[in-house]
Amino acid sequence: MGRRVWYARGIAAAVLLMILALVAITSAGCGSAADAASGPLKLGEADNGKAYTVKVGDTIEVIILGNVTTGFGWAAALAAKDAALIEQVGEPAYAPDSTLIGSGGTFTLTFKAVAKGEALLKLVYVRPWESVAPEKTFSATVTVE
Repeated sequence: MGRRVWYARGIAAAVLLMILALVAITSAGCGSAADAASGPLKLGEADNGKAYTVKVGDTIEVIILGNVTTGFGWAAALAAKDAALIEQVGEPAYAPDSTLIGSGGTFTLTFKAVAKGEALLKLVYVRPWESVAPEKTFSATVTVE
């Protein structure tokens, strides 16, 4: 009987850890108003379609899952009027979740609010060499004050 109890406790602990990890991942992707003192506005997949307000000079980070081993990557798809308000800073960064071949990871795209107005921050998940509709899209409305 003793082994069964320890086994059940181990499974319960593993399930609890998975639930806590999922909660942490989900809450990390929830956006809010940016505050230069507290760091950039961080957006994730849960923030797709939502609206946010930032100030000129604030930074916006979009942290979103992807897998470069499939040839896909996240890229900004900003209209000229939107790019005049929020400009991309550098290239997208990619961090694999594992050292296993074929595993996915996380893309981070960084933007800076440079002028007042309302912009559509749009990202597309594409293979750069294909001329087809994006596999996925992400967008958020950003009001720059």
